[in-house]
Amino acid sequence: MNPLHRFARRSAALVLLLPLCACALANVASEPPPQLFTLTAGHPAPASSNALKPAQVVVDEFSAPAVIDSARIVQQSGVNELKYYADARWADRAPRLIQNLMVETMENSGRFASVATRGADLRGDYELTGDIRQFAVDATNPSGLTVKIELYARLVLENERTIVAVKSFGASVPVSGSGISAIVAAYDIGLRQTLEGIAVWADENARLAAAKAAASQS
Repeated sequence: MNPLHRFARRSAALVLLLPLCACALANVASEPPPQLFTLTAGHPAPASSNALKPAQVVVDEFSAPAVIDSARIVQQSGVNELKYYADARWADRAPRLIQNLMVETMENSGRFASVATRGADLRGDYELTGDIRQFAVDATNPSGLTVKIELYARLVLENERTIVAVKSFGASVPVSGSGISAIVAAYDIGLRQTLEGIAVWADENARLAAAKAAASQS
């Protein structure tokens, strides 16, 4: 179990809301608003064969520990210590941001008949769900900061509610440069790589499941 999971399960008495530098409580009326950041979707290669009908997929919001289920940008500064960047936020909660980018990445691939978030009034052939196991800046290495991402994905057959495939995807991207913009750039690279991998994997496993179902009926 990685340190982030161990930390998320510990007592609420642990302090999570420490900024990166000591400061007094902010005066909401006078302090400037935090910088807002978003990330970009990937563009996976299209499928090499379209012999089978592409699947319709509903993408759920991946579950996450409370420290990640936020618009705050997380830094892991020690084995048992997490902090938030004081003056920067994601444009949405991290699970929601990842969900929307997953949909866009799958659409960009051209591999699917349709893709939508849960609640979009679409009944898919498959459901893509999972867990956000790591989504933080690792500051434990003296050589420099590294953005670490780990998503555990599950592809579920909607009608039967059976799991077709499971797999862990992730990226570790060194931060090149200084400041929050360099950190966000590393997040962008890592998340695009991760979501592209999930999109290709989901398509390949959906097609394999469809081929097996067709063979069993012939």
